Amino acid sequence: MNKFLSLSLLGTTLALVTACSPIVYETDPVTLETDKGDVICQLYDNNAVILDRAIHMPHAMHIAEADALCRAEGERRMKK
Repeated sequence: MNKFLSLSLLGTTLALVTACSPIVYETDPVTLETDKGDVICQLYDNNAVILDRAIHMPHAMHIAEADALCRAEGERRMKK
């Protein structure tokens, strides 16, 4: 493969990966108050909650529980 074609493919691949990055859809972090302590969520686009996740949680809380709280908050905001 010639050098020009290789560079073109590399550039195209980088452009596609950058365009698909969830960073583009991030909102400001959201803090949820729970009985175990504060959970900080990274929410994304208001039309989908599949990427919503916890970025900080209390030590007493399992990551799956914190992520579920964040997805529930994303769903609540989506219905507004």
